Amino acid sequence: MKYNYFETLESLSLCAYNAVRTACSEQAAISGSTPSDIRKDFGTKLLELEGYLFKEFIPPLKREGIAKYAHSLSRLTDSACEHISLTLACGGFRKRGEEERICIELAKMIHENTALLRSLKKPDNIPDIKVFRELSHKGFEAHNASVSRSECGVSAKSSQLLLSASKLRSELSLCFDVLLETIFNNI
Repeated sequence: MKYNYFETLESLSLCAYNAVRTACSEQAAISGSTPSDIRKDFGTKLLELEGYLFKEFIPPLKREGIAKYAHSLSRLTDSACEHISLTLACGGFRKRGEEERICIELAKMIHENTALLRSLKKPDNIPDIKVFRELSHKGFEAHNASVSRSECGVSAKSSQLLLSASKLRSELSLCFDVLLETIFNNI
Protein backbone atom coordinates (compact mmCIF):
# COMPACT_ATOMS: atom_id res chain seq x y z
CA MET A 1 0.00 0.00 0.00
CA LYS A 2 1.42 3.35 -1.01
CA TYR A 3 1.61 6.26 1.44
CA ASN A 4 1.53 4.18 4.60
CA TYR A 5 3.05 7.12 6.41
CA PHE A 6 -0.33 8.92 6.59
CA GLU A 7 -1.88 6.06 8.55
CA THR A 8 1.15 5.83 10.83
CA LEU A 9 1.22 9.60 11.36
CA GLU A 10 -2.44 9.51 12.37
CA SER A 11 -1.61 6.65 14.74
CA LEU A 12 1.17 8.78 16.28
CA SER A 13 -1.21 11.69 16.78
CA LEU A 14 -3.66 9.31 18.49
CA CYS A 15 -0.87 8.12 20.81
CA ALA A 16 -0.03 11.74 21.64
CA TYR A 17 -3.70 12.53 22.27
CA ASN A 18 -4.10 9.50 24.54
CA ALA A 19 -0.94 10.47 26.45
CA VAL A 20 -2.27 14.00 27.03
CA ARG A 21 -5.68 12.65 28.00
CA THR A 22 -4.06 10.29 30.51
CA ALA A 23 -1.76 13.02 31.85
CA CYS A 24 -4.64 15.43 32.36
CA SER A 25 -7.18 13.01 33.77
CA GLU A 26 -8.15 13.11 37.42
CA GLN A 27 -6.48 9.72 37.83
CA ALA A 28 -3.15 9.67 36.02
CA ALA A 29 -2.99 5.89 36.24
CA ILE A 30 -6.48 5.42 34.77
CA SER A 31 -5.22 3.92 31.51
CA GLY A 32 -3.01 1.35 33.20
CA SER A 33 -0.13 2.43 30.95
CA THR A 34 3.06 3.70 32.49
CA PRO A 35 4.97 6.58 30.92
CA SER A 36 7.56 4.08 29.69
CA ASP A 37 4.82 1.97 28.04
CA ILE A 38 3.48 5.08 26.31
CA ARG A 39 6.97 6.10 25.11
CA LYS A 40 7.77 2.57 23.92
CA ASP A 41 4.53 2.39 21.89
CA PHE A 42 5.17 5.83 20.43
CA GLY A 43 8.81 5.03 19.64
CA THR A 44 7.84 1.86 17.78
CA LYS A 45 5.36 3.78 15.63
CA LEU A 46 7.85 6.58 15.03
CA LEU A 47 10.42 4.08 13.71
CA GLU A 48 7.72 2.59 11.48
CA LEU A 49 6.92 6.04 10.09
CA GLU A 50 10.57 6.80 9.40
CA GLY A 51 10.86 3.49 7.56
CA TYR A 52 7.90 4.38 5.33
CA LEU A 53 9.25 7.86 4.66
CA PHE A 54 12.46 6.44 3.25
CA LYS A 55 10.93 3.44 1.44
CA GLU A 56 8.35 5.40 -0.52
CA PHE A 57 9.13 7.99 -3.15
CA ILE A 58 8.44 11.27 -1.39
CA PRO A 59 9.95 14.64 -2.29
CA PRO A 60 12.63 15.57 0.30
CA LEU A 61 10.85 18.71 1.54
CA LYS A 62 7.61 16.84 2.09
CA ARG A 63 9.53 14.05 3.86
CA GLU A 64 11.27 16.60 6.07
CA GLY A 65 7.98 18.30 7.01
CA ILE A 66 6.30 15.03 7.95
CA ALA A 67 9.32 13.93 10.00
CA LYS A 68 9.40 17.32 11.74
CA TYR A 69 5.72 16.97 12.64
CA ALA A 70 6.22 13.41 13.92
CA HIS A 71 9.07 14.57 16.15
CA SER A 72 6.90 17.43 17.41
CA LEU A 73 4.30 14.82 18.40
CA SER A 74 7.14 12.96 20.13
CA ARG A 75 8.06 16.02 22.22
CA LEU A 76 4.37 16.45 23.08
CA THR A 77 4.18 12.83 24.20
CA ASP A 78 7.36 13.28 26.29
CA SER A 79 5.82 16.31 27.99
CA ALA A 80 2.62 14.35 28.71
CA CYS A 81 4.67 11.48 30.17
CA GLU A 82 6.54 13.93 32.43
CA HIS A 83 3.19 15.25 33.64
CA ILE A 84 1.97 11.70 34.32
CA SER A 85 5.14 10.96 36.31
CA LEU A 86 4.75 14.12 38.39
CA THR A 87 1.10 13.32 39.06
CA LEU A 88 1.99 9.79 40.12
CA ALA A 89 4.69 11.18 42.43
CA CYS A 90 1.94 13.27 44.06
CA GLY A 91 -0.19 10.19 44.68
CA GLY A 92 -1.91 9.83 41.31
CA PHE A 93 -5.26 11.28 42.32
CA ARG A 94 -6.06 14.99 42.22
CA LYS A 95 -8.65 17.40 40.94
CA ARG A 96 -8.10 18.24 37.29
CA GLY A 97 -7.59 21.94 36.63
CA GLU A 98 -9.11 24.04 33.86
CA GLU A 99 -5.75 24.25 32.08
CA GLU A 100 -5.56 20.47 31.92
CA ARG A 101 -9.11 20.20 30.58
CA ILE A 102 -8.11 22.65 27.86
CA CYS A 103 -4.95 20.65 27.11
CA ILE A 104 -7.14 17.62 26.38
CA GLU A 105 -9.25 19.68 23.97
CA LEU A 106 -6.15 21.07 22.23
CA ALA A 107 -4.70 17.56 21.86
CA LYS A 108 -7.98 16.36 20.38
CA MET A 109 -7.91 19.19 17.82
CA ILE A 110 -4.35 18.27 16.84
CA HIS A 111 -5.30 14.62 16.43
CA GLU A 112 -8.40 15.42 14.36
CA ASN A 113 -6.49 17.84 12.12
CA THR A 114 -3.66 15.38 11.45
CA ALA A 115 -6.06 13.55 9.12
CA LEU A 116 -6.07 16.64 6.88
CA LEU A 117 -2.54 15.79 5.75
CA ARG A 118 -3.94 12.78 3.90
CA SER A 119 -6.29 14.88 1.79
CA LEU A 120 -4.50 18.15 1.14
CA LYS A 121 -5.76 19.50 -2.14
CA LYS A 122 -7.65 22.68 -1.27
CA PRO A 123 -6.43 25.68 0.73
CA ASP A 124 -9.79 25.86 2.53
CA ASN A 125 -9.20 22.39 3.99
CA ILE A 126 -7.12 23.61 6.95
CA PRO A 127 -7.49 23.53 10.73
CA ASP A 128 -9.44 26.27 12.48
CA ILE A 129 -6.49 28.31 13.68
CA LYS A 130 -8.61 30.92 15.46
CA VAL A 131 -10.42 28.36 17.62
CA PHE A 132 -7.14 26.67 18.57
CA ARG A 133 -5.51 29.99 19.50
CA GLU A 134 -8.53 31.13 21.54
CA LEU A 135 -8.59 27.84 23.42
CA SER A 136 -4.83 28.03 24.02
CA HIS A 137 -5.24 31.57 25.37
CA LYS A 138 -7.98 30.35 27.72
CA GLY A 139 -5.47 27.75 28.94
CA PHE A 140 -2.96 30.52 29.59
CA GLU A 141 -5.57 32.49 31.54
CA ALA A 142 -6.52 29.36 33.51
CA HIS A 143 -2.84 28.82 34.33
CA ASN A 144 -2.48 32.39 35.59
CA ALA A 145 -5.64 32.03 37.69
CA SER A 146 -4.31 28.79 39.21
CA VAL A 147 -1.00 30.42 40.03
CA SER A 148 -2.77 33.39 41.65
CA ARG A 149 -4.98 31.09 43.75
CA SER A 150 -2.09 28.94 44.87
CA GLU A 151 0.41 31.67 45.75
CA CYS A 152 -0.70 31.44 49.37
CA GLY A 153 0.76 28.25 50.77
CA VAL A 154 1.54 26.24 47.63
CA SER A 155 3.50 23.03 48.04
CA ALA A 156 6.53 22.26 45.91
CA LYS A 157 4.72 19.37 44.20
CA SER A 158 1.68 21.52 43.40
CA SER A 159 3.97 24.14 41.94
CA GLN A 160 5.68 21.50 39.80
CA LEU A 161 2.31 20.26 38.54
CA LEU A 162 1.29 23.80 37.56
CA LEU A 163 4.54 24.29 35.66
CA SER A 164 4.22 20.88 34.04
CA ALA A 165 0.69 21.64 32.81
CA SER A 166 1.92 24.94 31.41
CA LYS A 167 4.78 23.17 29.61
CA LEU A 168 2.30 20.65 28.19
CA ARG A 169 0.07 23.45 26.89
CA SER A 170 3.12 25.11 25.35
CA GLU A 171 4.12 21.85 23.61
CA LEU A 172 0.57 21.55 22.27
CA SER A 173 0.86 25.02 20.71
CA LEU A 174 4.25 24.23 19.20
CA CYS A 175 2.95 20.95 17.81
CA PHE A 176 -0.03 22.72 16.25
CA ASP A 177 2.33 25.26 14.65
CA VAL A 178 4.40 22.45 13.10
CA LEU A 179 1.21 20.80 11.85
CA LEU A 180 0.18 24.09 10.22
CA GLU A 181 3.62 24.49 8.66
CA THR A 182 3.44 20.96 7.28
CA ILE A 183 -0.04 21.57 5.87
CA PHE A 184 0.83 24.93 4.29
CA ASN A 185 4.02 23.56 2.75
CA ASN A 186 2.10 20.72 1.12
CA ILE A 187 -0.96 22.49 -0.28
